[in-house]
Amino acid sequence: KRRLSFVIPAHNEEALIGEVLEAILASVARASGVSRIDLWLPDTPFEVIVADDGSEDATAAIVARLADDVGVRLVPCVGGTCAAARNAGAAASSGRVLCFVDADTVVPENAVDRILERHEDEGRCLVLYRLTSREPGIRAWVWWTFWGLARHLPLARAKSMPAFMSCKRAHFERYGPFDESCTIAEEWPLTGAAWRYGRFLYDRSVTARTSSRRMELRPFGYMRTFLNWVS
Repeated sequence: KRRLSFVIPAHNEEALIGEVLEAILASVARASGVSRIDLWLPDTPFEVIVADDGSEDATAAIVARLADDVGVRLVPCVGGTCAAARNAGAAASSGRVLCFVDADTVVPENAVDRILERHEDEGRCLVLYRLTSREPGIRAWVWWTFWGLARHLPLARAKSMPAFMSCKRAHFERYGPFDESCTIAEEWPLTGAAWRYGRFLYDRSVTARTSSRRMELRPFGYMRTFLNWVS
């Protein structure tokens, strides 16, 4: 099996999917010690999978270009939720460690190194990473600052939002998959088990930039998401 599989759920993500994938590829290249890794190579320890849930925009075409260039894999799926797309991507992957990244979340260049360190060296089952806003504005800043503080609460359910999350495959297969009936906190079966057995970590040393656009575009989007989380 490969050391690490990135799984990106996508639905109509043409605005940001290219930037998200380029950031992941840059991190993979840094960890591999080469300028641009070819994911088609049979012995490469990494893979990048986009689980496309029926996109009607240019998402699939953007991914296809990277598939031709470096071997990013496009996995069509139909489920209607991010949880279903993550599960489909995980089923198509082969890594000993799985890293789930939302299609509007840009990981830092040191992401792969830190993910492998946490799982291979420290033996963590599941790790959530710090998130900050890609967009300017006080509402977005307050929102992601709140999430950073909420993840300090001594409750596994408080640590939701799997926009950038990694876990060992053995943990995923034993306690997963993502709960496809949920639109928020769908990773609870995975985070709850890791929390119970003391192998969970919220890693603030790695920060990804994620988008607040869905909440910005919805009426009272921040409040509606907050109330959903509280419930």
